[in-house]
Amino acid sequence: MWGRPDILWGLLALAIPVALHLLQLRRFKRIAFSNVAFLRDVQKETRSRHRLRNLLILLARLLAFGCLILGFADPMLTPESNVGEPGRNAVSIYIDTSPSMMAAGESAPLVQEAKGKGNALVESFAETDLFHVFTSGFQGQDQRFLTQPEALERIASIQLSSHSPGLEAVMERSLDQLARADAASKKAFWISDVQESSHEVEAMAMPDSTVSWHLLPVQANPSTNLWVDSVWFETPLALPNREAELHVRIGHDALDGVDGLPLQLRVDGVAEALGSFNVVPGMPTDTVLRFTHGAPGPHLVEVHIDDAPVSFDDVHHVGYNVSSGVKALHWSGIPLSERTTKSVQQAFESSNGLVEVDWVQSLPASPALMGYDLLVVHAIESPSRGSVSLVREFMSLGGTVMVLPDSMARGTSWVAEDATWVRGEGRVTDVQWSHPLFQPVFRSVPSRVDWPTYDRILNRRPRAQEEVLATAANGLPYLTRIPSKEGGDLYLLGTCLETGNFTRHGLFVPTLLRVAESARTRSALAQRLGDTEALTVPRQTGEQSDNGNLGRDNVWRIVGADDVQIVPEPRSTTRGTSLRWGDALTEPGGYTVLRNDSALAAFGLNHSPEESNLVVWDVEAWRERTASLRWPEVQIWTQPESQIRTLVEQHISGKRLAWYFFAAAMLALAFETLLLRRWNKLFS
Repeated sequence: MWGRPDILWGLLALAIPVALHLLQLRRFKRIAFSNVAFLRDVQKETRSRHRLRNLLILLARLLAFGCLILGFADPMLTPESNVGEPGRNAVSIYIDTSPSMMAAGESAPLVQEAKGKGNALVESFAETDLFHVFTSGFQGQDQRFLTQPEALERIASIQLSSHSPGLEAVMERSLDQLARADAASKKAFWISDVQESSHEVEAMAMPDSTVSWHLLPVQANPSTNLWVDSVWFETPLALPNREAELHVRIGHDALDGVDGLPLQLRVDGVAEALGSFNVVPGMPTDTVLRFTHGAPGPHLVEVHIDDAPVSFDDVHHVGYNVSSGVKALHWSGIPLSERTTKSVQQAFESSNGLVEVDWVQSLPASPALMGYDLLVVHAIESPSRGSVSLVREFMSLGGTVMVLPDSMARGTSWVAEDATWVRGEGRVTDVQWSHPLFQPVFRSVPSRVDWPTYDRILNRRPRAQEEVLATAANGLPYLTRIPSKEGGDLYLLGTCLETGNFTRHGLFVPTLLRVAESARTRSALAQRLGDTEALTVPRQTGEQSDNGNLGRDNVWRIVGADDVQIVPEPRSTTRGTSLRWGDALTEPGGYTVLRNDSALAAFGLNHSPEESNLVVWDVEAWRERTASLRWPEVQIWTQPESQIRTLVEQHISGKRLAWYFFAAAMLALAFETLLLRRWNKLFS
C-alpha cells in the first residue's frame, strides 16, 4: 500500500542513468604492435574488471534513486482488513462533550482525555486524509471535511456542552458526512464515556457495514452523583400570598446512606426556603419545601443541592404562574333570577374574588370559551351538536366541566348514555374524604354528618376510570369525576339542584369552590434541553383569535440570564400560542416569555435526568451485547493516548516502511563511493 502512489511515476527517471551508462561505453581500436603481444592477456583482464566496476556502480545508483523514490511514495505494510481499499481515508471523529464528561478521569476531566485521544488520532493519519470532527452540540459548522491542521485546531477549541445525543444520532451524523467521500476508505471513531443512558444499543438500528467503526472509551474515577430529578406542586392552582408545598425528587447512585444533606429553594433569585434530605441506597428521595406564593404573574424557581465533583445537575429550574383567580363560565338553561341558578352564582361569588364567574344562556365562540378554566353546564335540556362539540374541545384542551342535570334528566346523554331518573327519597351515605377534592375542606373527617338529601338519582354505572366521590343510599353514584386523557376533567352530579337540599347544604359551596380551584392545572413548566416539543402560552380570557396574524401585532421574546434573548417562532393553536426556538437555547436555566414586553409565562430548561446517571458500559459487556445483536465488528481501543498511533498503524494505515527504503538508498550510495575510491586498491 502506498500513501502517495503518484510519486511512483518517478521510477521512470531510472532510465536516465542507464542511458548515460550506455553512452559512456567505448569501442577499442586495434593497433598492431610487435613488442607488446605478451600484454594481450593483461588487457583482457583489465577490460573485464572495468566493465564489472561500471556495472556495479550503475546498479548502486539505480538502487539508491529507486529507494529514494519508493520512500517518498510512503510505502506501508497494509493490514489484512484493508487489502483492496483506497489509499485515502475519510476519518470521522466524534468527541463526547455531554455534561457527564466533566467527571474526573485518571489525570484530567474526561473531556480533556477525549481531546487528547482525538489529537492522537488525527496525527496518526496522513496529511492527505480527510477529517470530520464534531461534538455533542451537533454544530452546523462541523458538517464539513477538514485538513489535518484544521482538525487539530478544531479539537483544541472543544468545550463542554449541554447536549447529550444518543449513539444512534451520533452514527447518523458520521454517516451523513462520510457519504460525501465516495473515493475514500471510511473510518468512524467515537470517543465517549459510554454511558448506558446514551448508548441504548437494543433500540438502535444496525450500524452501516461499509464504515469501519471504532470505540475509544474514557473512564471516570468511581464517584457518587446526586441530582434533582423533578419537582411538582402539591396544589394545582397557585394563588397570591397562599402557602405552597413544592415536592422535590432527588435521584442518586449512592451505595451508602447519608443524612442531613442541604437543599435550597430560590424564587426569582431570592432564597425562600431551606431544607435537608436523606439518601437511602436503591431508591430516590422525596422531600418537600414550603414557601409562600408572591404576586400574580410568572415566577422562576431554582432548587439547589451541593454535589461535587459532578455539578452540572445540581440546580433544577422550573417556571410557574401565580393566578389572580379562577375564571368560570356558568352556562345555564334557567334564568339568573331562578333559585338554583342564583345559588350557583352565589357559591362562586362567596370566594372573595378567587372565582370570577360569568353567566350565559348560550356558549360563546371557541376562542372566548378556551379562556375560561371551568365550565358549569347547568340544566341544559337539549344541547346542540355544536355545543357538545365545543364542550368536548374545551375538555380536550385541559378545561374542567361540571354537569348539573335538569330535573327532567334531559341533555345528559352525551355524558351518561340512556340515563334516567330513579325516583325515591334518600340521603348520601358515603363521601371520599381522602380524595384531593375534599381533603382541604375539613381539618378532620366529621363523625356525624347531616348528609345531603335527594328525591331522584341518575340510574347509571360508573365507567372504568371514573372516580365515585359520593354515593347515594341506593348505591348509585351521587358525585363522580371522569378524568380525560387530554388533561381536562368532568364532574357529574347524579341528582338535580331543583329538588333535595344540596344547594342549602354545607357541602355545596366547598364542593363547587374546590372544583373551581382544581379546574385547570397550573403545573410547573420545565423542559429538557433538546426537546422538540413547543411551549404553549394559553390564550387569556377574552382574547380573540388573530386568524394567524401573529407577527403583525405581537412581538414575542424569550429572555434569560446573562443577557440571553431570542425571538421564537409563534404559531396560533386552539390552546393558545405555540412557541418554538429550535436550537437557539443551549444552556440550562430559567427563561421568561414576553409578549410586547409583558411577561406572560416562565419556564425552566434542564439537563435530561438520564444524563445524571453515570453508569457506564463495561467493555466486555458492550462487546457481548453488540455481538448478540449481530452488529458489524466495532473495534474497541482501551489503550492510552500514547499507543493510538501504533493502533492506527496496525489496524488501519499499516506500518510505514519509508525509513527502510531511505536506509537502503544510503547503503547503495555508500557502496557506490566504495567502488569509486577503493576499486583500484582492491585489485592492485
